[in-house]
Amino acid sequence: MKNLLFIFITLITIANVSYASFPVVESNAKILAIESEDDGPSLLEAILMGVLVVSILGFAAYFLFRAWWRAWQKKKWWARKLLPLLLLISLPTFLIPFIGPLISIILLIILGIIMLIRKLMGKTIIW
Repeated sequence: MKNLLFIFITLITIANVSYASFPVVESNAKILAIESEDDGPSLLEAILMGVLVVSILGFAAYFLFRAWWRAWQKKKWWARKLLPLLLLISLPTFLIPFIGPLISIILLIILGIIMLIRKLMGKTIIW
């Protein structure tokens, strides 16, 4: 499994680092731009891409929820206190159109400073 993962990472790295071995001039770019008039994916391709994206997101969401639920049952502090707090902090991102992410970032920085101060004072992080 490790070898397969290593080969996969190597192939991705080679694909990202490799470059065209022929000169690309402006005239070639114009010809390629003119010839590549594509209307986009067909209906079948769009449906298959949607199913793929939903299945990947569902797979990831299942395992994240399962890990959170197990931590909740074991009464871990991050599942009981920190995760709901982070969800509340992220609400302005979705509710306020333009400055919501800025408000969430500021609240996260404040939360981090509070946790750091509590840690440096020798107190436990459990709220």
